[in-house]
Amino acid sequence: MKHDQELIDRIRSFNRFYTNIIGLLDQHFLDSPFSLTEGRVLYEICNTEECSAKKIRESIVIDEGYLSRILDSFAKRGLIRKTPSSTDGRLRIIVPTEKGKREFSNLNNNSNKMISQMIEKLPEHERAALVEMMDRIRELLSKEQLR
Repeated sequence: MKHDQELIDRIRSFNRFYTNIIGLLDQHFLDSPFSLTEGRVLYEICNTEECSAKKIRESIVIDEGYLSRILDSFAKRGLIRKTPSSTDGRLRIIVPTEKGKREFSNLNNNSNKMISQMIEKLPEHERAALVEMMDRIRELLSKEQLR
């Protein structure tokens, strides 16, 4: 058990480090008016064909009520519009407005800049190693999720 606790402590330490590095605790993610969750929902809306609340929930783990409040807020702010599905009248398709697309583009550009600044001082071989390690973490944790 002591060994497990040491591993847990190291993982949690890394999580705190990485959370700070990428600014996840900032109230306004990537110098935007959005929280991290809102930014992720906007990402899904702008990158999912025939986007619906159901598809968003399939992509990210989010409470249905919380997602509904985010979508209502987005609609009030003019970021999205909901239209009936052409194949299922019960389903509403979520489409980004031009304003929503601009806001997403700003978030995306800010994210790219942040990552570029984070890795710019690393030599190319260390950048490649970093990405390989990230891929390996994803692979290991994805295997665990399947069990």
